[in-house]
Amino acid sequence: MAFIMSIGLVMTPKIHSFDVSSYERMSNHFLKFTFHLFYEIMLSIEMNRLIVTGLFIFLFIWLTFLAKSKIKINWIQYVLSAILAIFAVSASAFYVPDLQKGTWDILFEGGVQTVKTVIMFTGWLLFYNCLQRTLMYMLTIFRFKEKESRIEKGHRFKLPEFMKKHVFISALLIYIILLIPIVLIDFPGTVSYDTLIQLIQFNGDMALRNDHPIFSTALFGNAVKLATKMGNPSLGVFFHALYQMVGSAVCVAYTAWVINKLTTKIAPSYIYASFAALVPILNNLITVPVKDTMFSHSFAVVIATVCLYMYDREVYFAKKAYLMTAFALTFAILLRKNAIYALVPVLIIFIPYALIKLIQKKGNHVVLIAAVMMPLLFSAVIENALISYYDVENTVLEREKYSVPFQQTARYVKKYKDEIPKEEAEIIDKVIDYDKLPKLYLPTRSDPVKESFREKATDEDIKAYLGVWAKQLKTHPVVYFEATMHQIFPLFTMTNHNGYYASLESTSKITPWTNSHFDIYNLKQPQINTDLSLVKMSFAKMIDNLPVLGLFNNYSVYIILMLMLLAIALYKKMTKVLWAMLPTLLLLGTLIVGPLMLAYHRYYIPFVLIAPIYLTLVYLELNKKKVKPEEDTLVNDSEIE
Repeated sequence: MAFIMSIGLVMTPKIHSFDVSSYERMSNHFLKFTFHLFYEIMLSIEMNRLIVTGLFIFLFIWLTFLAKSKIKINWIQYVLSAILAIFAVSASAFYVPDLQKGTWDILFEGGVQTVKTVIMFTGWLLFYNCLQRTLMYMLTIFRFKEKESRIEKGHRFKLPEFMKKHVFISALLIYIILLIPIVLIDFPGTVSYDTLIQLIQFNGDMALRNDHPIFSTALFGNAVKLATKMGNPSLGVFFHALYQMVGSAVCVAYTAWVINKLTTKIAPSYIYASFAALVPILNNLITVPVKDTMFSHSFAVVIATVCLYMYDREVYFAKKAYLMTAFALTFAILLRKNAIYALVPVLIIFIPYALIKLIQKKGNHVVLIAAVMMPLLFSAVIENALISYYDVENTVLEREKYSVPFQQTARYVKKYKDEIPKEEAEIIDKVIDYDKLPKLYLPTRSDPVKESFREKATDEDIKAYLGVWAKQLKTHPVVYFEATMHQIFPLFTMTNHNGYYASLESTSKITPWTNSHFDIYNLKQPQINTDLSLVKMSFAKMIDNLPVLGLFNNYSVYIILMLMLLAIALYKKMTKVLWAMLPTLLLLGTLIVGPLMLAYHRYYIPFVLIAPIYLTLVYLELNKKKVKPEEDTLVNDSEIE
């Protein structure tokens, strides 16, 4: 198994050329196939043989260890491994020859390629099986053993005792201390394309729309406006960075406090706070005034407080955590509508359930429901007030609803344009620019195709287009599935890289018109900070490629971890964990139908922050029978069954 894994993990699906003179001398078809296969496998292993040998030795030791541990995985975990293996193999195909031209066709282009694909799939399948067995081992065998504090040993050093009694404040200080260097390096902050557009809209140089939430636009715009009155507009970017640093610190510290209450251990809380401050995909966004940063931290707090409600309701009410639930959720909704799409379906399911429990006198969940529903009202009132005050154009662009079908149509046209009847082409052209689709189509980004949307398209035009879309789905269903897989594969593979590292210098190279506003608004960065920001950016990119550290800095790892925890929770029927995971899974679903997956990790940092919470819950569930009664913090009468 180690041999197959080591080959399958390093192989490339690329088709290689080889010396055909020997091949043509052979007459036996089976032997010719075998000769070709051996040559192709040899050429497909492009990694240094010493590295491959080292990989084989590591995998052999790993498999031996797992065999001795006798850890088994369930059928749901096997299915998940197969799905993740399909994504891994698909990703390797989409990169050949490049992301723009890659297709599934290369995987099954002849018998030799099919055998290679089977080897690659098997290697990744075994790899993910091993990962899930290792996760089960760590969750069932590993236990936190904290050393006796120095206070208890008779020392006068007060810090450990303070940290034991004041987890929230300690986690807050740890996070801020670790993050201050990042904020100072990036001074005054990082203005990306989206944030520059928001500032241009706020200043009246472009129509002010609610595509970027007005709450986010107003926060950043007013920060720069205040700094402009002070004589230094760039300070506004710094003010916003400070707001995000303090806001994210409060959110991380509160989540760390919840972890402490759930586990009764200090170490996991401070590990979480340090992790959130040190991981580049998180800390690099603190100085960028994008809505995603505070949305992600706020949403993580919502999930953390809901988990606290389910596992220790006494603490939830005693510490008035419902106020934090309501406040964090209000903030999250104001920053991204995804929060509504993630929670409303849960309410639709949960409210009837709660009513039944209330009638049966088996539970009262009114406070939790109110803590989730009230923010829907509060956020609507605040947003409508801001829209009225700033005279915001609040119509939703019709094209935003059709990211997925537009991408599928574009790939279909690019691949099968010669088969499309003229009347179908005309129907498509009434909605999106048919002739430009092959050039506009970017497999990993739907924005270019969406921007060709005909704003004057009528409801009848769109209905007719959807009819053509459905007809073409029946004709070539694989191309639709392939288009979606090509766009979302970065979410479910460990081999992707982050691309959204930014400095004021690097993100200012956008378009001449937008660039001009850096000078118009007098947004400047000291040269030393530009230099330091670029060094920091290159350091973050280096981390991506380092062993172990690169995995901690990959948002896909946390999404995959969540899915692995979901597989355990489903099989073990961990009802509370499943309730807690449902909003995050729905959030993931809203992003799957979004415009961009590859590299832009700012959309996916919620999962980086939330995955450790779910890891804590599953650990507690698997080990609760091993916990002594006096140490058990789970409140039996608060279980949601």
